[in-house]
Amino acid sequence: MVEIKIGGIKEASTIDYPGEMVSVIFFCQCPFRCPFCQNWSLVQGNDCDSVPVQEIMKQLDKYRKYITGICITGGEPTVQIDGLFELLSETHNRGLLNKLDTNGFYPERIKKLLSSKLLNYVAIDIKAPFSPERYGKVIGNISIGEKAVKNVSETLQLLLQFGIPFETRTTIIPTFNDQLQEIEQIAKRLNELHVSRYILQQFRASGGTLDKSFAKLPATKPEVLRELAKLAKKYISDVRIRTIEAGEEKIEIKEAR
Repeated sequence: MVEIKIGGIKEASTIDYPGEMVSVIFFCQCPFRCPFCQNWSLVQGNDCDSVPVQEIMKQLDKYRKYITGICITGGEPTVQIDGLFELLSETHNRGLLNKLDTNGFYPERIKKLLSSKLLNYVAIDIKAPFSPERYGKVIGNISIGEKAVKNVSETLQLLLQFGIPFETRTTIIPTFNDQLQEIEQIAKRLNELHVSRYILQQFRASGGTLDKSFAKLPATKPEVLRELAKLAKKYISDVRIRTIEAGEEKIEIKEAR
């Protein structure tokens, strides 16, 4: 029986899958070490339990009256591809919608899930401009920067190839990646790849961060996100921001008359 290392299950959420009520399952482990990571305990494997897939399904069955699907997040769920595949197969067979949050580092594993039609929606994190050195620095491992850029690009191309609904997203950290030039570089590259949805997320360090110095940073100001989003909007048709204060906000630019 396949077991999965998880940090827990959130019974119900309306913000983790657009338009759906879902249970959220937190997978442990990740190949990245982003210093600003807010799920640092999952990345490090702290407070994680090995749980059989069937036990997870028993929990989900209890919530079936009010959930329409699940969101698998982490950590990086595709690290545990065997358990992930079995779990998504079980939920798919029960008629639940499957959403995956991923950093895109394992395109072949994503392809396996897509080919088996086990995913209904994907959110892929774009950590930085597609420069090996910069990407490597942001993910906390310079040595895999080049591989990360290559693999994330490949994952994006797979998502487009399979025609699955997906979003790209970047968490904006004050003083770290909130420069206009940085977001413009990301947006230009996403435009070249024909990506149509990009979301800028608010950083909040209320639960601590992998690098403790980032926990001292303030939450990203909504006005900063809007400014960056308006720039990204020049390249991408659907740009949004997400904040605690206002939830999700679609950016519209009024044309001058």
